[in-house]
Amino acid sequence: MGRPRDDRLDSALLRAAQELLAEVGYDRLSMEAVAARAGAGKAAAYRRWKGKAELVVDAVRTLEWKAEAPDTGTLRGDLLALARVFLERNTLRDEVLAGMATAVAKDAAIRAAIAQVIDQPRHDAFAAILANAHRRGEIARADGWEYVRDIFPAMMFHRVAVLGRPLDEDFVLHLIDDITIPLLTLPSASG
Repeated sequence: MGRPRDDRLDSALLRAAQELLAEVGYDRLSMEAVAARAGAGKAAAYRRWKGKAELVVDAVRTLEWKAEAPDTGTLRGDLLALARVFLERNTLRDEVLAGMATAVAKDAAIRAAIAQVIDQPRHDAFAAILANAHRRGEIARADGWEYVRDIFPAMMFHRVAVLGRPLDEDFVLHLIDDITIPLLTLPSASG
């Protein structure tokens, strides 16, 4: 029957995969390097995962975090509160995601794991904020805002990765006050 699986070794292998993703990226990551970093033999890693892609998917999923939809009583307050949650720094998560850039384009399972970790919590929170704003009469409808929802992460990525500029309070306020709220409250947005 064999030896029972050691959850501590699983955790060590996943953590080693995360650290190596952050350091060398997906393309240079190897099962052997992950096992060595975790203090295990490569056979231990291959008993748990068929290959690098499956290991990385599980390593990314352990980074998952939940963003509770704030309810401050106003659309602006909710958007500001949500923006602050997503601007909180998690260096390991950020570095792992940066190391995954090439893999996301190549592997559907990895793309799905990234979507689960980053996009789904943000989408759910944004949908709840819009439902509350609609209930309060601040916006004409609560659905159909997929493009507006994606503006914030797209502009954050552009600002950091393309322009090399920091995410700061002024940027967040401009994005919410001058772009997001006007788009959500346009008279033509009601239908």
